[in-house]
Amino acid sequence: MEQQRVLLGMSGGMDSSMSAVLLQEQGYEVIGATLLTHTDKNDESIVAAQQLASERQIKHHLIDCRKEFKETVIQYFSDEYLKGRTPNPCIRCNETIKWKLLLELADQLNCHHIATGHYVQKVEIEGQWYIKKGIDPNKDQSYFLWNLNQPTISRALFPLGELHKDEVRTLARKCGYDHFADKKESMGVCFLSGTDYRDYLKHLLGNDHPAFAEGLVVDQNKNVLGHHEGFPFYTIGQRRGIEGVAKGMCVVAIDAKSKQVIAGDRDFLLRSSLQLTEYSLTSNQSLWFDRKVFIRIRGLDSVPGYDGQISRTANGLSVKFDNDVWAVTPGQSIVFYQNDCIIGGGIL
Repeated sequence: MEQQRVLLGMSGGMDSSMSAVLLQEQGYEVIGATLLTHTDKNDESIVAAQQLASERQIKHHLIDCRKEFKETVIQYFSDEYLKGRTPNPCIRCNETIKWKLLLELADQLNCHHIATGHYVQKVEIEGQWYIKKGIDPNKDQSYFLWNLNQPTISRALFPLGELHKDEVRTLARKCGYDHFADKKESMGVCFLSGTDYRDYLKHLLGNDHPAFAEGLVVDQNKNVLGHHEGFPFYTIGQRRGIEGVAKGMCVVAIDAKSKQVIAGDRDFLLRSSLQLTEYSLTSNQSLWFDRKVFIRIRGLDSVPGYDGQISRTANGLSVKFDNDVWAVTPGQSIVFYQNDCIIGGGIL
């Protein structure tokens, strides 16, 4: 494969656009690819990616994966809420759609490398590749890439990993791309387009879906406290929607089978340990065996992470925290770090 040819995932935003600039400055032949996942071909982000590619004389490919995205990511998103769990569709997409399709196209186009605008780095330790946190602590996106495999990481390039967001914005202005630098950054799940997930579920499944029927709010002793408006509209730790019937309480569990929302004291959600049956872990035991690791339970800046230890057991992977952790939520990813490098992760 051509070592200097790189396929760049182009979203039409500042980060991937400036990644194109940086890669070209480094001497790479850049080919662009944009995934059409949930919009139409006239979406402004698609047009922006195509325009940038044209200006930079980058060959551009549009991958129409709307059907696959709907069947794989959006279906997973709705199924998880219908099970009373909290999904992470970005991680699901990275594993099953984004990197898979970029690798396939890269092989077709004889590109050795695949690049994205993620604020992460990669390092090699004793013959294995690891995703490492980006140097900008406010933009680090490593949590969302915990399940990438060795062949994928080995071919990945992350041009923004050693930059802060402000530096990328300055670069955009220097290159004359003020419209990228001035654009409000998109946050959250892409296909929600800023809407509340509850409204999206109603639109996706229909207001008359059985899961959206009124159900019971009960305490941990099954005493009825009141009613809810549909169990998928609640997540662990949530107070909104139950204040009127469970004052001072929050959601501590969701029973999808009985369509009950269980309310309890906030302290009930404190946990000192958990067990994972669905996980992956580096084979280099020196990075985790009998050593402290750093554990993240969410990808939010407001939940930076916790110290703890992990160990394999007959039932899976045991995770023990140094201090109690609040509201570890079923369906979410648990990610393990050593010296800022991801050494494994799993789904609770």
